[in-house]
Amino acid sequence: MGMRCSLVELGKDQIDKLLADPENVFDYLDELEENEEVGGADLDKAWHGIHFLLTGSVWNGAEPLCYLIKGGEVIGTEDDWAWLLRPNQIADWANALSTISADDLRKRYDPMAMAKADIYPSIWDHVDEEQGKLEYLLDHYEVLRSFLDQTKKENKGAIIFIA
Repeated sequence: MGMRCSLVELGKDQIDKLLADPENVFDYLDELEENEEVGGADLDKAWHGIHFLLTGSVWNGAEPLCYLIKGGEVIGTEDDWAWLLRPNQIADWANALSTISADDLRKRYDPMAMAKADIYPSIWDHVDEEQGKLEYLLDHYEVLRSFLDQTKKENKGAIIFIA
């Protein structure tokens, strides 16, 4: 199972409704999913590796590159890993990622540094699977970029959650 990261697009009305009752964020997301009202992206367990490749940091980094795990408005309870990004933040993030290609990330990929930094999941030092792990990250990076580009075009925000 493990900790998976998902992004869900939100229009202005959805953002307002969620912010009016932020402690019930997962109930709200379940309701949206049941009604098929949103688009989204699943980054599976690649989220921490992508963040590390983008920022060079385990848990920090400059905005907007750090938005995958830091930034925006934290919502939910203190046990929830969920935060909301407004349309302008999505646009900034999409613009920033448009300048970072898969080849750029390929050059930054250092599985031993990722293992030493304890980047989730703890698979980076398994040499026999090295190429597959990099492609896994790059595939999910493209999912993220596509989601952000589409969400930016629609002038929407998003919620990011790790569960």
